[in-house]
Amino acid sequence: MAALELLGGGFLAAFEIWAFLTIVTGLLVGVVAGALPGISFVNAMAMALPFTYVMEPTQSMLFLGGIYVGGVFGGSISAILINVPGTPASLPATWDGYPMTKRGEAKRALTIAVTASATGGLVSALMLAFLSAPFATFALKFSQPEFFAATLLGLVSVIAIAKDQPIVTMVSLLLGIAVGTVGIDPLYGQARFSFGVPEMESGIRFVVVMIGLFAIGEVVDLLATDRDLRPKKTGGKAIGAKLADILGVKGAIARGTGIGCLIGMIPGAGATPGAVIAYGIEKQVSKRGDEFGTGIDEALAAPEAAKNATTGAAMIPLLTLGIPGSAATAIMLAAMMLHGVNPGPLLFIMDPTMVYTIFAAMIIANVLMIGAGIGVAQMFAFLMRTPPAILAAFIIVLSVVGAYGVRNNIFDVYACLAFGVLGWGMKRVGFPSAPLVLGVILGPLAERYFLTSMANSHQDWTVFFTRPISGTIMAMALIFMLWSLAPAIRRLIRHIRS
Repeated sequence: MAALELLGGGFLAAFEIWAFLTIVTGLLVGVVAGALPGISFVNAMAMALPFTYVMEPTQSMLFLGGIYVGGVFGGSISAILINVPGTPASLPATWDGYPMTKRGEAKRALTIAVTASATGGLVSALMLAFLSAPFATFALKFSQPEFFAATLLGLVSVIAIAKDQPIVTMVSLLLGIAVGTVGIDPLYGQARFSFGVPEMESGIRFVVVMIGLFAIGEVVDLLATDRDLRPKKTGGKAIGAKLADILGVKGAIARGTGIGCLIGMIPGAGATPGAVIAYGIEKQVSKRGDEFGTGIDEALAAPEAAKNATTGAAMIPLLTLGIPGSAATAIMLAAMMLHGVNPGPLLFIMDPTMVYTIFAAMIIANVLMIGAGIGVAQMFAFLMRTPPAILAAFIIVLSVVGAYGVRNNIFDVYACLAFGVLGWGMKRVGFPSAPLVLGVILGPLAERYFLTSMANSHQDWTVFFTRPISGTIMAMALIFMLWSLAPAIRRLIRHIRS
């Protein structure tokens, strides 16, 4: 009852005119920034940080929280409409969302995506409000071996996106991991695979790879095949999602939400592993798993729910332990410290009004996200009515600006163009590019956690199996891999017997 009373007070504070406008402004900034490839809502939060100097501590958190909630979903708008994920966590949206757009079902795909995202985010925000303390206690038990095991589970789940070619998918994944190793060794500080090029010593950013493979590669394929990027006409109004469509994916939304909440509370995990793992698990449990990648509702709903479900969960270790659960919450931690606010258990005692106002703002932002997401999507949908040549030029300009904006480095533009040509070649020969991108994203994380764990355990590799939590996750990764490979193994056995 005390929590309900405090949350009620938080809603009263959040619905004050200036507080409410702050939430709405942050939400719109986040959705737009997330939808623009290469900009990233995390960059938007970093750029917004100086503006929080003139705000009250609670107002600054409402502003950054709105950007966080809106940005995580915003990346799916460009992923669904033009096959360019605005954020890494929106990569699974390209696998089934974009095929729906090509069928003329863009409005339907966006409606399913925003509904799933809002549901996952809302449940996560409610969990943040009522279950912070128990989840924070569990998250406190995580150390480097657990982080490695969780990241490995994300890498293993990539196999689930393979259709009939798991070996090719694994090769693509390993290629992505290899690209992720370019740069400075995270433990010893030595340059590797830079081949004497100074710009390569700082590594190849996953955003650059992602924009190149998907955006530039799509345009090169357009020019090479002279096809139309615009969706097919359906003979009337754009096909939208009906209530029956939403109810049809309620199971996928529920599973994605649960996975996102669990992954999100792990410090350092973030939305990307949550979305990928949710997609892989949904592929295994769905009766239409073999059709994933062709525009299936469940395949879009599950990762969308999961990635937004990580938002509230990632706030749990921030507010209760002072440990940021993601890059976005690290920026929020910086804003709190700039205002002299120290997150932790004492914050719930010293300033419960601020804490529960943040809880209420997260709930409000997820509810408002449906309208904000559809509104911004309408602007992007206007692009789909433009001639293919103009649309291709727009994507090229947006991609080059986005690649350059990652580090203000022209080398990233050249790398983006090179990966664009590579992406086109992979597409022409049927070589999957999505596992490569995920390898670039998750590979360096797995390497850093692995090396740190080995150094702390005096090179004892059994540490990953002897610790209860990491051992359980490693067992899950093994089971998940065998489960994913089971159809291929059965086909191989049948082939040998015949």
